[in-house]
Amino acid sequence: MLTGEYLVLKGALSLALPLRFTQKLTVTEHEGIPSVRWKSMIDTKLWFNSTLLLPDFRIAETNIPQLSETLVQILKTAKLLNPNFLKNSTDYQVTSFMDFDPAWGIGSSSSLISNIAYWAECDPFELNNRIFNGSGYDIACARSESPIIFNLSEKRPVYRNSGFDPSFRNQIYFIYLNRKQNSKEAIQKLDFSSANASALSAISEITLAMEQANDLETFEQLMTLHEEIISNIVQIKPIKLLYFNDFNGSIKSLGAWGGDYIMAVSSESEEYVRDYFNSKNLNTIFRFDEIAMFH
Repeated sequence: MLTGEYLVLKGALSLALPLRFTQKLTVTEHEGIPSVRWKSMIDTKLWFNSTLLLPDFRIAETNIPQLSETLVQILKTAKLLNPNFLKNSTDYQVTSFMDFDPAWGIGSSSSLISNIAYWAECDPFELNNRIFNGSGYDIACARSESPIIFNLSEKRPVYRNSGFDPSFRNQIYFIYLNRKQNSKEAIQKLDFSSANASALSAISEITLAMEQANDLETFEQLMTLHEEIISNIVQIKPIKLLYFNDFNGSIKSLGAWGGDYIMAVSSESEEYVRDYFNSKNLNTIFRFDEIAMFH
């Protein structure tokens, strides 16, 4: 989500990017004890495994109990939405394949929700809402192949394809801050009382202006204005002022402020940008075209 963080929950427009990274799900059924035997692979390495006994989803075996509990919650909710899901008395062998580190905070949960909803033949937005109570923009991105403009209208997701493909995309970088945030907790802590209609309107206008921005200078000005508006609402200083004040360029928080990712834009060379953030011990840096899916 490039724009609209927090305020997208109140109906503001958001510009969001689907990512090149993927999570795929394979499901096979076998004779045996009724169960879901789940494996999550990162590239070729086993990261997470769990055996859930059906029909009560009791955790029989796992290497990460907290993740198993979340998986149980998702599967139970999917079954509530479609009672025919996991109806057979069979051994379901499920494997999830990821080509990225889930610690990066770039959509492992949303792509999982999307995949399970597809398997369970239920509404992915409803499943996501019941589990995470987020906006659902990431669910929309999980099934999109181009940037989108997203908003909530009467609490239902509305989105369209965007032609966002800036000519200066080689000067846009995404940097992981090594401080993964819990977006659900961040949302719950936020006081929206200062998020008035003018703030929502301003963020929506900035979103559409950033979508159409033709030059780097305009894009940077819009980023800075966006940061100022959100800063006033969440009562946190913009991240550039806090940690990167000497960076030659503009920086914008993404997602829950204070964690996950920042977007950095600079007219300086890629070497300058990488050296700057490496000096801050921030080494997971993506260029726009390395991470974003766009046509």
